[in-house]
Amino acid sequence: MPIQKILVGYDGTESSEHALEFSIDIVKQHDAKLYLAFVVNEPTGMSGPVPDEVYQSLVNIGQKTLSNAVQQVKKQFIKYETCLETGNPGQKLLALADKIKPDLVVFGAIQHSSSEKALGTTSSYFLKSGRHPLLLVP
Repeated sequence: MPIQKILVGYDGTESSEHALEFSIDIVKQHDAKLYLAFVVNEPTGMSGPVPDEVYQSLVNIGQKTLSNAVQQVKKQFIKYETCLETGNPGQKLLALADKIKPDLVVFGAIQHSSSEKALGTTSSYFLKSGRHPLLLVP
């Protein structure tokens, strides 16, 4: 099965950096397109709607995070597209994957201790759906 599209869940953490680096290598080998996705997780527990300035601040952080990733991607001269979503990361990334139909979805594995790696909430959500091939990068 040829790989033509790869979706990377990217949040600027060390684990997502590893996932991006790994994905770039795969994209280059297969002349595929890379989709970089960041999901702004809206604050919970607030008594009312999220104030506009808080929401805009979170969106700005997401845009800056994606911009940092794009700088790495541009150096590799590969095809890419960025996606900035707002809401529950698992749900939004799964909906995005359903839309673009990637051949592979890549997330960074979350390190809980020096000897233990575990699935994060978003990875677990994706895995339970069983709808898209998922690769976790340590």
